Amino acid sequence: MNFGDIMKKIVWVFGESATGKETLVNKLYNHDEETLNTFNMNNKKICYSKITIVDHDNEDYGVIVDNNIYDDSLMDEDNIYFNRVRAKRRRSYIMSDVENFINSDNDILLIKGQINDLRVNRGNTVDYFLKKYGNDSNIQIEVIILKVEDVTELRKRIQSKSWFRKMDDENEKNKLLETIPFKQQSHIDEVIDAFKNYNIEILIYDSLDNSYKLDSNNKKNSI
Repeated sequence: MNFGDIMKKIVWVFGESATGKETLVNKLYNHDEETLNTFNMNNKKICYSKITIVDHDNEDYGVIVDNNIYDDSLMDEDNIYFNRVRAKRRRSYIMSDVENFINSDNDILLIKGQINDLRVNRGNTVDYFLKKYGNDSNIQIEVIILKVEDVTELRKRIQSKSWFRKMDDENEKNKLLETIPFKQQSHIDEVIDAFKNYNIEILIYDSLDNSYKLDSNNKKNSI
């Protein structure tokens, strides 16, 4: 990973719940020296897509200009895990943030991805993003996937999450503690599949307590 003379770089950060996506984005944005060194982002102007970090209904993100046309005919109806309005808003703001970034003096845009960004029935954000920017020679795109090898550690992180503590259904909580650690590989496979038709580097890191270790199973996609 060497930015060289690349002027603009967009980095998507993926990973299952509690693998530390938001923590990584915040460390890079706030110029944590060790983290910048690990990801070779020293001396770069870094920004992030706010909607992917703070997603509240009453949050003011400013005026959005999104001229993209989306086909949402296959999008799911609202359910316990999904809300169409929020999904559409998230996608619009991500696409708008990318456009604003391209026209700014920043060097790197960080986007905290989620599995819904990859799916047709949940907004298909990554697909629209790649169709518009995936082959743009003026933009370098990179994907970082975080995982936690230590299952006990991942479960501890899940239990510390505010959304987990707010859950009332103990059976559902126990189910999540059992399934999330073992969904990491399927999550990685789904991310790789979403970016497979583009020449995009995908880097997998083990998210440790206070550092990141590059995994041996990394992939450079080819068109």
